Amino acid sequence: MKAILLLFSLSMLLANACDDTATFPLGESFTLSPEQELVNKSAAMTIKWLEVSEDSRCPKNTNCVWEGQAKVNLLVNGDPLTLTLRNGKPEEAQALVEGYIFTAESLSPYPEGEKIDPATYRLQLIVSSL
Repeated sequence: MKAILLLFSLSMLLANACDDTATFPLGESFTLSPEQELVNKSAAMTIKWLEVSEDSRCPKNTNCVWEGQAKVNLLVNGDPLTLTLRNGKPEEAQALVEGYIFTAESLSPYPEGEKIDPATYRLQLIVSSL
């Protein structure tokens, strides 16, 4: 009986050690990359980056009539979520989903006049419980 218990404990330990699923913390800022999928087991939540569907932010060192905005499309537990980042409008960068507040802090790189390679985008995000 002890051998079976020991074998079961060892197999559970190895299974947890092999679980290399990327995780994200609740209530703390973290970075999400294109096509990346992160999990928070305590919240039973999966976030996956789909795309930047719009990036019309005014490039550095230029004068624009409108400051522009960036829209990032995510999947949260399989459901679509779009966060809009716009200077002076932080409320648009927030969304309430399943009792959690999603806040997009920033999207980098910031435009400098040249087209941004989609693979280089990084979203700084906070997910907090209500």
